Amino acid sequence: MSKKIVVLGAGYAGILIAKKLEKKLKGKDATITLIDKNPYHTMLTELHEVAAWRVDESSIRMDLKKIFAGRNVAVVQDNITSADYDNNTISSEGTTYPYDYLVMATGSKPTFFGVEGAKENSLTLWSYTDAVRLRDHIENMFIQAYRETDPEIKKSMLTFYIVGGGFTGVEMAGELAEYAPLACKKFEIDPGLVRIVNVDVLPRLMPFLPEKTAEKAVKRLEKMGVSVSLGTNVVRIGKNEIEVSKDGQTIVESTHTVIWGAGTEGSGVVMQSETLGLGKNSRGRVQTDSYLRSLTHPNVYVGGDNMFYIPEGEKVPVPQMVENCEACAPVIASNIVDEINGNPPQNKYKPKFHGAMVCIGGRYGQSYVGTHEKKFSPPSFISMFAKHFINIIYFFQVAGWNKVFSYIKNEFFNIRNQRSFVGGHFSNRTPVFFLVPLRLFMGIYFIYYAYRRYALGWLSESRLRDSFYNVAEQFRPAVFEFELWDQIRFSVFVAGDYMHMWLQSTPMLWFLEGWVFASSGSEIFFQTLIVLFELFVGLALLAGLFTTLAGLGVMFFSLMIMLTTGLPFGLWWLPFAGLAQVFTGGKVLSFDYYVMPWLAKKWRNINFMRKWYLYHD
Repeated sequence: MSKKIVVLGAGYAGILIAKKLEKKLKGKDATITLIDKNPYHTMLTELHEVAAWRVDESSIRMDLKKIFAGRNVAVVQDNITSADYDNNTISSEGTTYPYDYLVMATGSKPTFFGVEGAKENSLTLWSYTDAVRLRDHIENMFIQAYRETDPEIKKSMLTFYIVGGGFTGVEMAGELAEYAPLACKKFEIDPGLVRIVNVDVLPRLMPFLPEKTAEKAVKRLEKMGVSVSLGTNVVRIGKNEIEVSKDGQTIVESTHTVIWGAGTEGSGVVMQSETLGLGKNSRGRVQTDSYLRSLTHPNVYVGGDNMFYIPEGEKVPVPQMVENCEACAPVIASNIVDEINGNPPQNKYKPKFHGAMVCIGGRYGQSYVGTHEKKFSPPSFISMFAKHFINIIYFFQVAGWNKVFSYIKNEFFNIRNQRSFVGGHFSNRTPVFFLVPLRLFMGIYFIYYAYRRYALGWLSESRLRDSFYNVAEQFRPAVFEFELWDQIRFSVFVAGDYMHMWLQSTPMLWFLEGWVFASSGSEIFFQTLIVLFELFVGLALLAGLFTTLAGLGVMFFSLMIMLTTGLPFGLWWLPFAGLAQVFTGGKVLSFDYYVMPWLAKKWRNINFMRKWYLYHD
């Protein structure tokens, strides 16, 4: 009888568990169903980037059907509201789903600790919709402040309170501080009117980092204009005000924006699951054994933020972090497969976490990373590099090349205002239609030389040998020369008004003598290839069709000239012009504008390409 496995939740843990189960269960009599209330997976660690207008909202969203394209996982969009663990069913308002094994990976939600008005009057940052709503609200505050004539109301609109000194609060404060000057410039607002306050009840921010590392992050926030208020308790949040207490004093301040990032609790269905064995004082996390099974219902596995498990030798439960989600996935998948095969679970959860990091805007980060036994705090650049590298590794597991390409494009090449840790030099900030005249000129140039060689008889008479050796003898001695490797020498020759750059290599000389100059027929054959190559490259550039390949062809042609007769000074522009066309030359005023989207659509519809993400959006 086929075993029914239901994975509830498409967060970090749920996605990875479902994918690993599908891979391990190939050929087994089992079905896998992934249920989530949304049709997409959200990068929760990147929400602040959308909320403060650094990246587009689509960059943190991945369609579930794309992720599981070509795989034996049924993706169901439904909102599960209740569970009957004794009868092995979970239910929404209209549907009941039976299971043999349930993976509870529904994640968490914000908790407000009973603060008056917090739920009704603050903005959260814990979902895709939260990020989009907060982004629009922040910009709307600047728009309204730009039009407001009352100074007090204007000040209130430009006062932003962020509650919480953990990942969410600190990263949102840094991102907002980076965005605020840009918004002020856009709406012609005095930057001195903007006030950003990060409050937390604890005596220091980011307790997950060493004190010195956390202090560096605080200094960075303050340098960016954020007021950090520690040991501050939020008493009440009104419609347009916040009340806090510090050192026995109560302060009420007018503000139109309070962003809540002060803590989380289990999702709704977990919080209702008293019979599942909720951990004491765990805020809705389910107690598990070492195999990550519920203590009360062993066929219910618990992953990610939902688990309450203290590893052997540790004093505190596993953290609610992405690394915990990634680490628990193979354990849960393997143990379920063991049970389906009729064996007891074999894999105990023994996580070894490698640290944590926090981003303060797009250009600065602090981290505490290393092995389980020894960790250190690297410089900001290394921390940011590590963060992006880890994200790329995750995307390879989840959505392959497609998402990796999209992530690199959104985080580095489409970033505006230098809001990237590599600066703005890699950002696509210039309208690409300025490359059209260069592309047309290069097309005419290649067609002209194809015609000229044809007129000189390159299709019927040997020309290459004489051309090669005449140039080789003409440009001697070299004014500059050095060996790159044992058989490769770089030389610069000058004769009269001419200068050549020549990359001589023993393998190329062997190829010329042994193949190109082997006979008159072979020489004409290669001459014909050169003429046709120039013709096709020229036509492609003129039409703007397959411009990327044409640009690469120009660079390859330049290299071949350098390796044979040497590249004349008058042609040194050629490889750089080819490089300029590779990624952007065919974006506008070209056939590529119509052809490439059509080809991409056809390519994506091939099942193999969709399954292995060998495409990009």
